[in-house]
Amino acid sequence: METFLWTWEIGSPHVYVIWLIVFLLQVGVAEANRRWNWTIFVLWTIGGILMMPYAAIYAVPILGWFPFGKYVLMVATATMTGYLLVFGKRHPLKAHRYAIWLGVALWIGLVANIMEANIRDITIYFQADTYYACAANWQCLQEINNTHAADMISGLPEARGVTEALHSSEWYQAVAANFKAHHVGIDPATGFRTIGGVWNLLTALAGVLNCITITGIGKIFITSPGKLKVRGLIWVDMVWPWIIAYDLWNHSFLYNSLADYTWYCTFALLLACTIPAFWWAKGQWIWFRCFTLMFWIAFYNWFPTISTPPGYMHNFATMDPRANWVWSVLALVWNVVLFGYWIYIAIAKRRNPIVNCIFFELKSFRTIVRANCDDKDKYFLTDMVKETPEDLGFKPESPLPPHDGYVSWMPWWKGVDQRYPKLRTPISADPYQVEKGITSDSQWDVPTQATQDPKISTGHVVDNI
Repeated sequence: METFLWTWEIGSPHVYVIWLIVFLLQVGVAEANRRWNWTIFVLWTIGGILMMPYAAIYAVPILGWFPFGKYVLMVATATMTGYLLVFGKRHPLKAHRYAIWLGVALWIGLVANIMEANIRDITIYFQADTYYACAANWQCLQEINNTHAADMISGLPEARGVTEALHSSEWYQAVAANFKAHHVGIDPATGFRTIGGVWNLLTALAGVLNCITITGIGKIFITSPGKLKVRGLIWVDMVWPWIIAYDLWNHSFLYNSLADYTWYCTFALLLACTIPAFWWAKGQWIWFRCFTLMFWIAFYNWFPTISTPPGYMHNFATMDPRANWVWSVLALVWNVVLFGYWIYIAIAKRRNPIVNCIFFELKSFRTIVRANCDDKDKYFLTDMVKETPEDLGFKPESPLPPHDGYVSWMPWWKGVDQRYPKLRTPISADPYQVEKGITSDSQWDVPTQATQDPKISTGHVVDNI
């Protein structure tokens, strides 16, 4: 059998055309949501809720309850993400003051998604024998079809070449014999083909490391006014090392658990959020990940007979263990290396990876900042680290922080400004913090006019700290 990267069969020409259409639709809808934010609430909030009864009645008998639950979760997540962008545009001072809570909301959604997948991977490992036993039992295959509103078996690769009367006992027996010969399992609850092995555990470990290395949640912001025509939700610390780590992990997980879906739900879906984040929407991976996934989950629930394999649009996985090994090892190795680098930077630079950014020195980080940040945001990003925007190559317009800039705040600060002791925007720039009695050492407040003192005019930390 000819294969593509050991991962998928070389399908008919039409599956490549459909793949391209799905890819372009995912990118196009997410980009439309980014440019015209009202489309989020019309399409995904109102439309998503209105379609829930239909999906529950029509899709659940085919797909089961899990994809429907994912759909409900994604409607809520897409609505929240859209709201955060609109809120940040309309209330910039509050968005910067409560940046940590914006980050926590996004972090919870992302980590919950990863950890749910890790649990699924571990479950597959321990239930692998059950899946193999079901696939080799013709009565179990028959029961899968009997309990689903669509035929889940006849179009699968294991049914090819079977000449017995369709859906007869002899037909199911022949299909079961093919499953056993190819050592392929099937989940009796979902009807999805899967194979279990050590790769499940390797992938789950990669997923845990991927959760740990999510950084910079206290520094999420909106593109500064006037910097770009289309303002976006910027998670600046989500640079290419972490994005690739996530992509490798996510593909490995889905290939382990939903292999026949990965032609679209990883190969197309992951590229649909990674390409924009590397090209025209740098720093906005989380946005495209949210809304491309929303598109796919909605399509999956709104058109279950089309989206569920076997079907005309699907290109099947090879179910070759070599593919599971390759992707799981790649995912784990990349995430281990990233984790090591994460620890090194956090210790060497004394940076808090939760409230602060880690990857300041990366070229891709500088590119995102220069494109999306004015001086207010450049100094906001660096007000809890030793380095200044000038030190980090962000090219601020002024060597002095703006007097009316943004002031970082963390809910656990006990009434004291804990920004780095260097020249910075005064607490008075945020009336809320003044009202709450947050105290700050005034010697670090930027003067209203530039001073001749060279230690201040350069914006660097003075020697007597």
